[in-house]
Amino acid sequence: MSCDKERLDPSVTTKAVTSVKWSALMEMVSRIAQPIIFVILARLLTPEDFGVVATAMIAISFSQMFWDAGLSKALIQTEEAPETAANVVFWTNIGLAIVIYVLLFFSAPLIARFFKSPASCAVLRVLGIQIVIASLSSVQQSLFMREMDFKNLFWIRLLTAFFPGFFSIPLAFYGYGVWALVGGTLAGQLLNLFLLWRKSTWRPSFSYDVTLARKLTRFGFWVLLESFGAWLIIWGDNLIVGRYLGVHDLGVYRTGWMLVTLIFGLVLNPLLPVLYPMFSRLQNNNEELKNAFHKANRIVFSLALPMGLGLLVLGPDLANLFFGEKWQGLGFVLSVLGLMHGMAWLVGINAELYRGMGRPDLNTKLMWLAILYYLPSYYLAVQHGLKVFTLTRLAVAVVAIPMHIYLCVKVLKVNVNYLWDLGKPMILSSLLMTVVIYLIKNMVMHHSNSFYSVVSVVFLIFTGVTVYILSLLFLDREFIKMTRNIVRKAIA
Repeated sequence: MSCDKERLDPSVTTKAVTSVKWSALMEMVSRIAQPIIFVILARLLTPEDFGVVATAMIAISFSQMFWDAGLSKALIQTEEAPETAANVVFWTNIGLAIVIYVLLFFSAPLIARFFKSPASCAVLRVLGIQIVIASLSSVQQSLFMREMDFKNLFWIRLLTAFFPGFFSIPLAFYGYGVWALVGGTLAGQLLNLFLLWRKSTWRPSFSYDVTLARKLTRFGFWVLLESFGAWLIIWGDNLIVGRYLGVHDLGVYRTGWMLVTLIFGLVLNPLLPVLYPMFSRLQNNNEELKNAFHKANRIVFSLALPMGLGLLVLGPDLANLFFGEKWQGLGFVLSVLGLMHGMAWLVGINAELYRGMGRPDLNTKLMWLAILYYLPSYYLAVQHGLKVFTLTRLAVAVVAIPMHIYLCVKVLKVNVNYLWDLGKPMILSSLLMTVVIYLIKNMVMHHSNSFYSVVSVVFLIFTGVTVYILSLLFLDREFIKMTRNIVRKAIA
């Protein structure tokens, strides 16, 4: 029977479908707000300013793994009473966060010397306060996600989306440089903390279940190892670029990475908070789990691949249009990382599947296997400059895809060719779209005037989307109908 025709458990999947609406709106608000704020700040600040903040965020993101210790994910997945489990997670997270911030505060001078950036010391000490702030609200956010209550999360995200910009942009305009970025980040975190506590009905009590803590920690241990591996994959490249190429190239590379992440996140991130709890609720029914996985994967495939190929062709145009000449090299980074994200997302929901099945160790083991060749490749590539490094980042991500496929085949018992079987119409449509955009761009449009540049980019994007949809409609009309029905259910 076709996976599109099988019926899923309505008590779980119906709630998941309706949750997608609020999750999508939540991501849309933040992902629309962030690029607007980001582009304005990039016009006012320099790559070096963004590079200094990136060095601090490398250390902060590393420490974040340890104060959370995977317990937020464990709270979503566990079948224990959520109130009791939440209490354990809350007090554990706060205790760890305070200890880690103190360690980070005193190690800031060493981290600044490592990156050869004296300005990073003070920035790290101040920006690191967000570790403690985030630990105070992690349980409330996890409880909303556990119940797939994305409506409340949407209103919180709506109120906090533009708030950092209200601080950062005036400070940047009046010449405060890197501190404009720091001030905006902390202001946003504080407002998020206030709203989560106001919206949530859960409050901590002065009790601690040691037995339950051990159980949650066992699950959290694998999530922690996975998070550490993910940190090395996501931040390891930034670490090496910052160390060997300096804060300017780090600012360019990190900005390109953030822009690509924002673009893909706007479209695809709304699915992830919904998929994990949905897979968790279906973990005891393999057929329904497989069916849900196939449907979700086709939707991701239909969005990720054309976006990646579109950025490959239009990356330099977008960089020149929005950022200007002082951001030389950003267009190349956008193109290559755009293609990398487009391909990596083809197996992007696999980790949510394994965690939902109660097997977070699977993605962790696979991730650490990949790290064995990721980091040496980064080190060798960075000796030849930013362009070679960025191309290497693409290559190592592509090599990891077959490993993800192999693991999914073993665990979920899907066909080894499942990506091709699910995504053939999307692949052909995306390739046709790319060829059309490339030909129009290089054979028809050659304008230097900024007005015509804006019009040209908008026209190319519109043309590419139109060609892709029409081609996909011709090759796989049933998929279009299925997706339209899902969207209608989500909106209803």
